[in-house]
Amino acid sequence: MKGLRSLLRRAWRMPTVRRIAVVLFLLVAYQVWLGIQATGKVAPGVGDERDARGRFTVNVELGFPPERYHILELQKHGRIAGTDGNTVRLRSVSPAGVQALAREYWIDRITTPGQ
Repeated sequence: MKGLRSLLRRAWRMPTVRRIAVVLFLLVAYQVWLGIQATGKVAPGVGDERDARGRFTVNVELGFPPERYHILELQKHGRIAGTDGNTVRLRSVSPAGVQALAREYWIDRITTPGQ
């Protein structure tokens, strides 16, 4: 145990090891933050009305008009059914797709059509 402790002390003295540790800490903290903030984005009732394949339609609300990048990213999780201002309507979204969308920092809210 003392050998391991002294090895860690020597490694910590190296600037490169400290930088790597800080970067790893920041990456983990960012992922935790994404997970925490994702919990409040999905409105109640999303996914209640599923089709035969278990997929459903959602409205993805952004804080700005969507650009090409945002549309392409949203297409990874469903089919674009149209846009209305800052809202993009997605069809054929899976439950896993909703969770992935909720983790995107630039998405404000995910609702069902009509909410």
